[in-house]
Amino acid sequence: MEPHSTLVVYATMKMHAQPPKDKVEFEVLMIILRSKQDHGKLKSFIVDKLNMDSGFMVHVKNLKAEVYRAMLTAITCDPASCQIISRSIEDTTLVTSIDAHPTKPWIVTGHEGGNFSIWDYQKKETVMKLQVNEVPDKVTRMIHGVTKYIKETSLGHPVYSVKFTAEGKRLVVGDGRGYIYVYDSTDTKLHEVEKFRAYDKKSVNSLAAHPTKPYLLLSSSSFSRNIKLWDSSENWKFQNFKVKPENTYYVGVHSVKFNPRDTNTFACVTDEDKVKVWNIKTSILETTLKGPFVMADYFFNRGHQHLMVTLKFDAHNSEIWDLKTRKVVHTLSVSGHKTTWVACHPKLPILVTMLDDGTVCLWDASTYRLEKMVHITNSKCRDLVFVQDTNGRPRYFSSSFFFVLAFSFMYYNAQLNCSCSVCFSLLLYSYDSFQLTMLTSDYLI
Repeated sequence: MEPHSTLVVYATMKMHAQPPKDKVEFEVLMIILRSKQDHGKLKSFIVDKLNMDSGFMVHVKNLKAEVYRAMLTAITCDPASCQIISRSIEDTTLVTSIDAHPTKPWIVTGHEGGNFSIWDYQKKETVMKLQVNEVPDKVTRMIHGVTKYIKETSLGHPVYSVKFTAEGKRLVVGDGRGYIYVYDSTDTKLHEVEKFRAYDKKSVNSLAAHPTKPYLLLSSSSFSRNIKLWDSSENWKFQNFKVKPENTYYVGVHSVKFNPRDTNTFACVTDEDKVKVWNIKTSILETTLKGPFVMADYFFNRGHQHLMVTLKFDAHNSEIWDLKTRKVVHTLSVSGHKTTWVACHPKLPILVTMLDDGTVCLWDASTYRLEKMVHITNSKCRDLVFVQDTNGRPRYFSSSFFFVLAFSFMYYNAQLNCSCSVCFSLLLYSYDSFQLTMLTSDYLI
């Protein structure tokens, strides 16, 4: 382990008729070596050894290493604690994006087939759905699959991004042709109130709604150098943020996100594998973190206001960065697994990571301790969003805080011989005890 890091190690226990009532504790031996060379010597000495004999401690003493002992309490990963209820829907296509309504129990999903749907996770039913663009036929998709490597082309039909505004009165949809659609979503019927072209023949891949102002932030991953900030109160007047000079090769922007604790700033992950933080008042680039990164989110720690969690491609760990010093202050990893997704709660010190085997990890961002692990699926996570509690329960830092996690996964359906998406919803009952219960899952084909 490196300094300032948290490593989670799996330990499988033998089956007992009666599981232990008390929390399981393990004695951990921490050995601090003086150099990497000494570390290599010790590692080669214990290779393939299941039991540490007396010769091990003699070897440690000869290396003049510091030895510490500690008792650590284990957390349990019990699959039986989650009940999964699923239903098949055969008239939709792959999920491209998900978002949650700030006050209603609604989850909106955008689809590759040019449509989106809103699902009530309490009633477990579809509230409304709309076809934005027509789905091209199979021949058209095959031609596009060949020509996109020769010349930049777009099918034009997919809905790539969906986002509710902060007050929840409107739903914003971005498609593959660069169009933005704004709908009034105050009731069970959708009314289009605005439509405009944000990018010329470039897809709108990421949307972010300002927490308090009528601002909409959007970006494209299709050879676009500009992030655009739109103001709906000023007749959709926009402000450009150039993330790359015109005379250099550039692909686009993966994602954009407002800082929930400093709403005058936002962060983006670019296709040149950097994280950039901008100020919307001054239009100044404040911070650049050099990756390569594929994902980033603002990290909420009560004692620090300028942290960010990042994820690199094919990485085994996630990194916590100080945006002021541009240095890594902590790393989180699970032994034997890669991290495929990271997300932070906007108001609570809770970090969620997804592993490559479909396991959800809940971390206490204040202590960097893993509090809960739940295995959901063997498929890869495609999207994740926090859902606000809608039952009038206390929020923020109360021990009875409630919220929901919504996940989108992709898997292969052998019966239908096609790739499918599945949208999960999870309810976290108690923030202090991290009790996790599965509400329902929706299979979206």
